[in-house]
Amino acid sequence: MIQIASRPTAAPALVRRPLQSDAPAIQGAPTSAPADAVTIGSAPPATPNPHSAQQTASDAAASAVPGAAGFTLKVLTYNTMMDMKTGLDKAANLIRQTGADLVGLQESVLKTRALAKKLGMNWVQQDVRTALLSKFPISKISSERYAVAVDLPTGQKLGFANAHLTSFPYQAHQICHLAAGGGPFLDTEEEAIASADKTRGDEVRTMIKESNALQLPMIATGDFNEPSRLDWTQTAADIKRNPVKVDWPASRQFAEAGFTDSYRQQFPDEIARPGYTWTPTTAIDDPKDHHDRIDFVHFRGPELTLKNIQIVGENNQNADIVVQPYPSDHRGMLATFEVAPAAPKAS
Repeated sequence: MIQIASRPTAAPALVRRPLQSDAPAIQGAPTSAPADAVTIGSAPPATPNPHSAQQTASDAAASAVPGAAGFTLKVLTYNTMMDMKTGLDKAANLIRQTGADLVGLQESVLKTRALAKKLGMNWVQQDVRTALLSKFPISKISSERYAVAVDLPTGQKLGFANAHLTSFPYQAHQICHLAAGGGPFLDTEEEAIASADKTRGDEVRTMIKESNALQLPMIATGDFNEPSRLDWTQTAADIKRNPVKVDWPASRQFAEAGFTDSYRQQFPDEIARPGYTWTPTTAIDDPKDHHDRIDFVHFRGPELTLKNIQIVGENNQNADIVVQPYPSDHRGMLATFEVAPAAPKAS
């Protein structure tokens, strides 16, 4: 049964997306989302918490005049590593330290509800790999659960999407001729693009389709398990950072759908600021690995202005926000936006 807290109407019907081939990497993951997978409305913490969603939302609403002023919003993408293998408290501490209002979680399944309760946040379990947390009410869920509508204290609605795209085969490793790619070696840009689209193209297209259907300003987060075309450039190939230039299809499709890559907007130089999120667990020169930026915060809509983007990680050399001990094999990305009042509709 789907539980709905403090909400008088029924939740949208959910059609559960099939378990993808890489999902067993989350140890002990069920073959379907938890029975109480969706919570809409208030989700009070076990004990009074000054960071609770209800208090945050009510404080903001008290000073906000709908449509009259901008609103600052922090959005985090965070792969929890095998359903918070390092511990629930460490995951909660990381999120608190960032001050995130919205969180796209990857590899979060059985512990999502406990994490949301600890943080005083509303939550949606999207499937057996992904979940969304929000300090604000969630009023709509897309049919395939990639996206939701969030009700901001200003009276505006915001679309929020999140995904953990299929991880294997991993073309970035295949084209680097690394066994960890989980498939045959690739040699050309064309082979990498074709294989990447076959692996996760349908997921990307569905995520974008569901985002479009909300007809709202949108923020899309995720562990895409695919690098960006803005990083694997000819310049990067010329200095041997990557073996070849690759116009990776996931990032291209998001760009074609009108989304902006927040990290590359703030740091357009891919050589000076690679922004690696994969991985804090191996050295940059590890011959068995290839570091990349595969965790993203994309955004779309004139109401959204990027103010800052920060990497969340293990030390000052690799991150802007340092969390120790660092609880994941992915670094997180925290984007801060100014949400402008919605433009008045023409009469």
